[in-house]
Amino acid sequence: MNKTFYFFIIYFFSCLGVASQAQTQDSVLVHLGDSLRPDTSFSPIHDSLVLRGTQLYVMSEDSIDTPVDYGAEDSVRMDYTLKLIHLYGNAYIKYKTMDIKAAYILIDMQKNIATAVPLKDSLNQVIGVPVFKDGDQSFNAQEIQYNFKTRKGVITEVVSNEGDIFIHGEVTKFISKNNPEAEGDDIIYNQSAIFTTCNDPHPHFGIFSKKQKLIPNKLVIVGPSIVTIAGVPAPPLALPFGFFPISKKRRAGIIFPKEPEYSEFYGFGFRDFGYYIPISDRMDLKLISSIYFKGSWGIKASSNYNKKYKYNGNFEIDFQNLIRERTDTIGKIKTRPINILWRHNQGAGAHPYRTLGGSIQIQTNGYNRTVSRNAGDVLNNTLRSNFNFGYQFPNSPFSISSGFEHSQNTRYGTVDISFPTLNVNMRQITPFKRKLSSSKELWYEKITVNYNSIFRNSLHTQDSILFTDQVFDQFKYGAQHNTGASASFSIFKYIGLTPSINYKEEWIFKSQSLSFTSKPDTINGIPKYGKIDTSYKKGIFALRTMNASLNANTRLYGLIQKQKGWFRGIRHEISPTVSLNFAPDYHGGLFNYYDSVDTDSRRKYNQKREYFVFADSPFGTSGAGTENFVINGGFNNRVELKYWSKRDSVFKKIALIEGLSFSSSYDVFRDSMGLSNINGSGANRFFKGITTINYSLTLSPYHRNLINGKEQLSKEYAWKATKRLAYLENARVSISSSSSIRQIREFFNKKTRTDQAQNELPEFSNLFNEFVVNHFFSFNHNRLSTGKDSVYLSAHTLSVVGNLNLTSKWRILLGHIGYDFLNKSITYPEFGFERDLHCWTMRFLWRPEFRSYQFFIGVKPGSLEFIRIPSNKFNLGR
Repeated sequence: MNKTFYFFIIYFFSCLGVASQAQTQDSVLVHLGDSLRPDTSFSPIHDSLVLRGTQLYVMSEDSIDTPVDYGAEDSVRMDYTLKLIHLYGNAYIKYKTMDIKAAYILIDMQKNIATAVPLKDSLNQVIGVPVFKDGDQSFNAQEIQYNFKTRKGVITEVVSNEGDIFIHGEVTKFISKNNPEAEGDDIIYNQSAIFTTCNDPHPHFGIFSKKQKLIPNKLVIVGPSIVTIAGVPAPPLALPFGFFPISKKRRAGIIFPKEPEYSEFYGFGFRDFGYYIPISDRMDLKLISSIYFKGSWGIKASSNYNKKYKYNGNFEIDFQNLIRERTDTIGKIKTRPINILWRHNQGAGAHPYRTLGGSIQIQTNGYNRTVSRNAGDVLNNTLRSNFNFGYQFPNSPFSISSGFEHSQNTRYGTVDISFPTLNVNMRQITPFKRKLSSSKELWYEKITVNYNSIFRNSLHTQDSILFTDQVFDQFKYGAQHNTGASASFSIFKYIGLTPSINYKEEWIFKSQSLSFTSKPDTINGIPKYGKIDTSYKKGIFALRTMNASLNANTRLYGLIQKQKGWFRGIRHEISPTVSLNFAPDYHGGLFNYYDSVDTDSRRKYNQKREYFVFADSPFGTSGAGTENFVINGGFNNRVELKYWSKRDSVFKKIALIEGLSFSSSYDVFRDSMGLSNINGSGANRFFKGITTINYSLTLSPYHRNLINGKEQLSKEYAWKATKRLAYLENARVSISSSSSIRQIREFFNKKTRTDQAQNELPEFSNLFNEFVVNHFFSFNHNRLSTGKDSVYLSAHTLSVVGNLNLTSKWRILLGHIGYDFLNKSITYPEFGFERDLHCWTMRFLWRPEFRSYQFFIGVKPGSLEFIRIPSNKFNLGR
């Protein structure tokens, strides 16, 4: 008798005693699920038994070394003659790492085999499909046989899953990694199996082969195989053998191009093929390239890195060598666009005082227009970068930061770079404030002091010479220090008063000197009476400037209220501000920041030209100004209407005027025309923020005289000359609206239909709900030199973005489709459609402005996405 299988039955019996009363109570406890019940039908056994709690271990040389837990919801029937255990209804077996669940399980204790199968209910429906788990492995099958001793199993009509891969096998043999034959890996052998990423019970496609070997979390090896679509073999897609890695860990390997493409300028080609290298668990490297049959090629290196709770980021550099044949003459056009991208993000709690992060993106030679196919990239003409390191000194008001700043206009090819930059900042402090004081705060305790310094190296150049030696001669570098003191007081209870004084010192490392040569000359037939030469001197030169100001502000309120009716009141808030600003004269005396040079050798025509002696300031300093005493004034308006809403039974407010402001200034030291133009601006929002109206205007306070058909400014005020307040120089009104169709419908129709079934076809009017409509137009007014007013439409555009979901499977794709009514042109249309085929996707995109299209039908992204039919045409040289 094989004593091993007695382990499935838990015994309890009293020790044989001398007294006959004890002998009559011998019994055995059988473990059924979570219950224990006595059973006296077993004959006494002679193996050594050890009772631990409610579990009984059979101690013999050939016994199973771990207890088996089993049970069922309906019933457990024991066949002691054949040594079988029948488990009915949600039956289960748990042994070590193995777990089997099914509607019915049969345990053969003589053969060490458990068999699991489903059953049918009263409606003849299959229930309780067997589920097998062993460690990380899980299978669904129609029949499972498992041997406890050899740790092997035979599974019929199995469906196993590895990542996004589903494997359907008619007959499957499973060998546990604990079996010596497995050499430490679970091994699955399949016969007549389909390898697919389709999760349907009857896969729509797959790779069929007679034999397959699966090593979970590593790879699938298939013999001679063929791709089947809807159960029909596709002979052109046959494979002699295949290796499909399914490891969850990153592994080095070749990256194959997904699809060929065609360009009118570069010919046929392939993109994105190369090699992937997992450098470590925290970093990888991907090298991919592109090649075209007319000689163009490119290479790109990209890397991702990540340290948990510390930082993450990615780096990319792309170089393209594009060769395009001329259409008007013999020869070729060669361009070499470059794209450099680096993003670095620091974790929120990575360091209490130190920060490092930002993004850098630099392009040359119109990279977006010649390489990218994304509408957003092509239409974007501005690139900006900002990468900074910062450190806050603990228990100190001081902090430092250093970084890289970059701004680039891809349309005109201009680049502005500041690198390196170093900022030293001191936050605002109150040096005269007493630490412990219970008395009223004194006036000098309100004085605050601030300081910051900037060291900068800047460059302004063209992107075509960015990576050449010419760049080094164009760098500008210097330092700037700023410090100031201010205080805030209240006078007459309602007026806030803020006096301040500021001092700035800039260190410039180059000065310029202009000299006049009186020798007459002729250039291009035009006589020149002398010329001006510029010479530079290197050194450290200090530019010191200062200013003082006094600001006053308050708020005035006007209120009209009503107790009854829907109208309950209007509130008008006016916020006037007045400031006095003073700066000394830097043209002479103590400073001498300016010099002068002759302009003509003829005394009659000679006029002294004043120039600034400092040059190449990285902060854009081109002058120090004259002595001035300027009074700035202005006020801001906000008007709100309060009304009673009967529908909601609450008071509501609506802004009639938002931020309507006017401002002007007066220079006291100017001998005439000291009052500047009056500028006004404002904005209003309507229809719950869908529509925004912005308006601005400029008024001139001086009179105009019409001389020889042209207006000329007069020093006399318009009010004094013609009783006219001011002349309207220019004005602009723009109206922009942006909303989805759903928002527009909800605004006009409060009752929206929400009871529509998920699978029901939507109403035709609802198909466009998620479309976003953008409409913008503006009117400009300008006063011409002839004194006439010109009013014209300066901009008028309409654009639509959205996708049209005809059904749950069909979708029409509409990209950024815009129309410029003034230029009568489409800005960037993109049309297409998409069909969801469950595990496949069919998509077509057409971009008429770039004369390009893309069509493919293929497997959805995953391990088998290379199964596709592509067709592409791109015109990259636009």
